[in-house]
Amino acid sequence: MIRQTMSQSLLALTLTLICWAAGAQEIDWNKVQDEAIGTLQEYIRINTSNPPGDTREAADFLTRILEREGLPVTRYESAPGKVMIYTRLKGAGQGKPILLLHHMDVVPADASRWKVDPFSGALIEGDVWGRGAMDMKGQGVAQMFAFLSLKRQGVPLARDIILMAVPDEEVGGALGARWMIKNHYDELDPEYVIDEGGFGSREQFAEGKLVYGISVAEKKVVWLKVRAEGVAGHGSQPHPQNPNDHLVRALARLLAEPLPTAQLPVLETMTGRIGELARNKFTNAIQYSTISLTSLRSGVGDPPKINIIPSIAEATLDCRVLAGTTTDAWLQEIRRRLGDPKLTLEVVYESDEPVVTPHETPLFRALEAAIRRHDPEAIVSPIMLPYGTDSNAFRPRGVKSYGIFPAVLSAEIVASMHSDSERLPVGELSKAMRILYDALRETAGTR
Repeated sequence: MIRQTMSQSLLALTLTLICWAAGAQEIDWNKVQDEAIGTLQEYIRINTSNPPGDTREAADFLTRILEREGLPVTRYESAPGKVMIYTRLKGAGQGKPILLLHHMDVVPADASRWKVDPFSGALIEGDVWGRGAMDMKGQGVAQMFAFLSLKRQGVPLARDIILMAVPDEEVGGALGARWMIKNHYDELDPEYVIDEGGFGSREQFAEGKLVYGISVAEKKVVWLKVRAEGVAGHGSQPHPQNPNDHLVRALARLLAEPLPTAQLPVLETMTGRIGELARNKFTNAIQYSTISLTSLRSGVGDPPKINIIPSIAEATLDCRVLAGTTTDAWLQEIRRRLGDPKLTLEVVYESDEPVVTPHETPLFRALEAAIRRHDPEAIVSPIMLPYGTDSNAFRPRGVKSYGIFPAVLSAEIVASMHSDSERLPVGELSKAMRILYDALRETAGTR
């Protein structure tokens, strides 16, 4: 009886695969690319600038596309205007889901600084221009069409694949991914997340080498406020208790010393695979803890009176700290560098402790293999990100989270993110869709 049941199951599986193979047709990626370009242009035209970060219209737009494909969409609103959606392709339950994650909100744009309307989605010389083209509506569209291609092909899946679009990432994600994790995690419960972070480049990681970096970790974010208090007075009569003098001298001491690095396994893997890294602000930020002086505030009146010595001066510091350094240890280091015990130091914000996702996993290997099928000379390496993403909310739960937009981007295109020339080459959008499709089919498809 058991042998007969097994034979029947095997026969059913065989028939399913034969029917799928017979019904599936070669994907016309040129047609899919045209569809994706038009979708990205429409998506960019929906202004989701944060603040205020209203994603209702964007969520409606994505929902219409998914429902036309016969996919049920679940919708939540964490606060007025903060809408998120998800849908899924059902698998056989032989593993936890893979979650494709992107955020709908974008940073604001000053239209006066752009050569095109930042919410036009203009197609100019092979690039789609507009706020969110890179961060991260372009990647969201690539994820969606890889996802839809799996459905259209009827690819049998061993596990679920979830496509989710969230708000609020650009201001920390409390009402987006983190809200979903807190309130509806059991509906997701993924083994893997594919999010933003890494990309391919011929110049960003190493000179003369094509490298795809897949992010597996992020630096800890520590935002600080430094405050000096003194005695107010007339600007014609300088005195030693001017808080501006104390603050400026302390900041000069703080920034004069070389920044610390650490021997971390992910950095060792990077240099082992890539070799000598290029020298630029991105690779510098990967290898060292960093401090950016982001604001100075002082003076009396608005605008400040030039002839008044104020009683208070403040500065803000954006610190990005390598894994392994605690907040307490970092604050001790900052105080030592400032060298003035009269200054007060306030932690304005700190992120979760960094968790490193292992790269020895089936999904990482599938991404690596798919990348090399499209770019045989590519070096694929895990990397650490100098900035934060929604992935950092999933890693503490043991979710293997990878940040990758699998496209080759020039340094100029990478630098356009958040700038007044943000744009995405359409050829690389197409490549990203195909690589994601291949990696998902390999990891989630039945064998």
